[in-house]
Amino acid sequence: MLTNYTSTITTLLRSKRRYCTSTKYSVPTSTRLQRVYISTISDRMSNRAAFLESAKGSFVVRDAEIEELEEGEVLVRVQACAMQPADEKIAKFAMMPFEYPAVLGSPVAGVVEKVGAGVTKVSGGERVVCGTKVFSHKKAKYGGLQRFSIVDASEVVEIGDVKFTKAVTLASYTPPGALFGKSTLGMHWPTVPASPLPASEQGKKIVIWGGSSAMGSLSISYAKQAGYTVISTSSPHNFGLLKECGADYIFDHSDPATISQIRDLFPVDYWFDTISLKPTVSTIVQILAPEGKPVTKANILVLLPPVMFGNPELPEGITVQFHRFSTHAPENEGWQEHFLASGGFIEKAIKAGVLKGVPANVLGGLEKVAEGIEKLHVGVSAQKIVIEPWA
Repeated sequence: MLTNYTSTITTLLRSKRRYCTSTKYSVPTSTRLQRVYISTISDRMSNRAAFLESAKGSFVVRDAEIEELEEGEVLVRVQACAMQPADEKIAKFAMMPFEYPAVLGSPVAGVVEKVGAGVTKVSGGERVVCGTKVFSHKKAKYGGLQRFSIVDASEVVEIGDVKFTKAVTLASYTPPGALFGKSTLGMHWPTVPASPLPASEQGKKIVIWGGSSAMGSLSISYAKQAGYTVISTSSPHNFGLLKECGADYIFDHSDPATISQIRDLFPVDYWFDTISLKPTVSTIVQILAPEGKPVTKANILVLLPPVMFGNPELPEGITVQFHRFSTHAPENEGWQEHFLASGGFIEKAIKAGVLKGVPANVLGGLEKVAEGIEKLHVGVSAQKIVIEPWA
């Protein structure tokens, strides 16, 4: 791509006019200014990334190649990238095998720089947000913590004039996959504008444990937009955030009285633990099966494999389901079209402002990635760690 720009400049500089104009650039004929101009374009197309040099190693910010696009891929000039708990688990504990040096981070928001063969969903210059493929493909070119990231066109969503740093707080596809996948909770799909639930779903309730987490807050927003009654938990100082996201009932996760208070709202039809640690699963089990009382049958959806929180012994009638969701699974046919297509739910919801989530905590440029990992390691609540690769 840079070769094409340089060739264009060379041709334009042959003009006798003081300034030569292309569709994108005005090129000065002064030799000194020519050098500055060409350098500026080189900088514009040069990639830098925060590399995790080895398993459990350190982060180093350095130049990175921009690889060629394959069919169905899009090159995004990344203006904002969110950092996830999964990034911390990989950086600190090498939780999954990766190709090193690695580039982590997802989702990204930015501007479409180039599209690969067969891509018609978006075109150059459009403002978009997208989950990255780094956790499935484990290659550096797909990570978001760099200036240019390669993403899958099928997951790119236009954002209009929404700020990049806000868009990345709303673009996790885990909540809609968890709530609305046929292989997960199978709840009724939301629309923009909202429409009434079908008779079979009217009046149904969901408990979303951990409402002030990034996953929890978005899940509240999705469930509410779909028309469900939402019960959620957090620390009292985050009650306002949960209310803004749409929760109907909010309880203090550390208050023992919460167990009986949620039981008073039975029946509850859906259970989603967005924290998915042993203490949170145990508390939900206490709600469903308090000592001396009959067990309320339920399936609890969790985001981590049960082995990671000790495979708790469960009363008969209570199951824990690890969130596994694929848009390509036959049972989830139509999900991607509804949520991720051009003009689909996520695009409409972001542009209309109906999706709510935690605010962005923008740390700065790529040199702040290691700091972001440490913050995630300590634990964050009611915020999403965001990096701006060009800062």
